[in-house]
Amino acid sequence: MALALAATLSTVVFAAENDDGNIKKNISVKAKYVEDIKASKTIQADVVWGKMEFTYNMSGTKTWNAKTHEYDIDTNGKWSAKGNDISVTNHSNTDIDVDFTYEPLDKYSLVKGEFTYDEVTIPTAENKAVDDEILTISTDLTLSGGLPSDVTDLTKVGNVAVTIAEAVH
Repeated sequence: MALALAATLSTVVFAAENDDGNIKKNISVKAKYVEDIKASKTIQADVVWGKMEFTYNMSGTKTWNAKTHEYDIDTNGKWSAKGNDISVTNHSNTDIDVDFTYEPLDKYSLVKGEFTYDEVTIPTAENKAVDDEILTISTDLTLSGGLPSDVTDLTKVGNVAVTIAEAVH
């Protein structure tokens, strides 16, 4: 019984020896690239203004009316512009919406303004050359209505606003 007990209590283990005495195991090392870089949206645009100088030209005829002792007036008013253009270039990493508005001063409320384009969307500058023409939009301001005859010098008659915001899709 003592022999049986001794046989269960001790076990001898023999390791197999390599020729060089070392044990070597190879395992593959794996890797992958994960990009988690958050790009912030940047709104940047250049606005180039023309001079915004307008002249209201009144032309026509005045014919004396002998019966009424007044002139019969046949006139036509016409606006001409010097530098009535506005250009906007998008340098943002997102599409932008551009709105153009004209607001007359109260004193000159008869002077109305319209743009070639009131609202435009300019595409993102991302992956485009700085001088890519698709990034620039131009619009012209045209005035209509009348101007009082006592305004003979260049006088402020209104304001133009350009509003730029991230495009809403």
